[in-house]
Amino acid sequence: MLLRRPFLTILALLAAPTQVLSRKGGGDGSSSDSDSDSDSSSSSGSSGSSDSSDGDDTSSSTSSSSGETHCFDTHLLNFDNLQPSHYYEYNQAPRRGHASVKTDWDGVYFKGEAMLKYTIITPPNNLTEDDIVSSSLIECPVGRQSMRMLGVAWVGAKTPTPAGPVNPFTLGFKAWESNVRVSDIDYSYTLCENPDLIQLTTTVDLFNETSVEEAMDAVVFNITQAADNRNKILFDGVYDLKDWADSERDRLEPARYDNTGLWREKISLPDSLCSERRSLGKIIFVWPTGTHINGSMTNETLELNFSGSTIAGFEGRSRWPDTDTKVNVTFEFTFTGSLDAANSSQVVLPGASSHNASLIAFQIVTSSATVISRSLYYVLLSLLVSLGVMVV
Repeated sequence: MLLRRPFLTILALLAAPTQVLSRKGGGDGSSSDSDSDSDSSSSSGSSGSSDSSDGDDTSSSTSSSSGETHCFDTHLLNFDNLQPSHYYEYNQAPRRGHASVKTDWDGVYFKGEAMLKYTIITPPNNLTEDDIVSSSLIECPVGRQSMRMLGVAWVGAKTPTPAGPVNPFTLGFKAWESNVRVSDIDYSYTLCENPDLIQLTTTVDLFNETSVEEAMDAVVFNITQAADNRNKILFDGVYDLKDWADSERDRLEPARYDNTGLWREKISLPDSLCSERRSLGKIIFVWPTGTHINGSMTNETLELNFSGSTIAGFEGRSRWPDTDTKVNVTFEFTFTGSLDAANSSQVVLPGASSHNASLIAFQIVTSSATVISRSLYYVLLSLLVSLGVMVV
């Protein structure tokens, strides 16, 4: 009888449709990220694509008779908002009505553990200089702090259009605070709580009224082959969008920097870290120019490192007091991930295995791999059913 509950849980997971358990070759979907309400005040647009028809919803909502909306979370891993919007026509549109279609721009997914280390420094009391405003009443954690996180990443080949990007691949990443073991990451995501604290895509979109007009690399990578592994690449770059921010425009043209989808490109620190007579909301800032981004990639692993410093403000919503106070934040972030083969319809071939000058290539996974995976699924299901009969 002691095995009954774990057995039933495993059996229920195995019996679930494969579309629910995994995201084969999936791209992005639109999420219910309410953080955009506050972030979009500083910049508009979206760096995530808006496909939400793959049947991979990880939450649902219902309205009660009183008009209140309740969110019910499945805790399934969520891959929304990892890709720039211009990927939609290359890896999502072809799947409309043809879910099994695979494309050269599906990319690969990685999942793993992350660590954010940060220091919050309050400027001198009552100092106002440019956009720095400080209050003598603010209190924040002193010294270096750390936060354990889980994260997912997507890496895909550069699309033929729009013009602008030069990197041979685009990387999308997000992470959330969690104490869940990496082995349980597939059921760790609480979408109803809008958990993402870090979001980044290395290529961003410029929108006109109806579509993506232009794109550019927010981080231009220097890509080299690792000395200790011919099939491993190292990449290194600096986050920099000042070319768009400083571009010429007349008074009728909106600032291009405001249309780069940066409302999703952000780092957030949890609410209530600081107080000003009472607890303040999240510390939120977009990726500062000069952020150092580097990492390494093999066909099975991805490592990322981010570091930088900036001036940040606080989230203001009905539940948190408004404040103009700013703080200085210095941060270091690391991520170590492994290939999520179950949700990837391609494999990545870095380094010498790419057989090209860009040192990276992507290859569609053959259908035989899916057949083997499904066969194994049914074998395990039959085995557990037999085991269940014996232990119940």
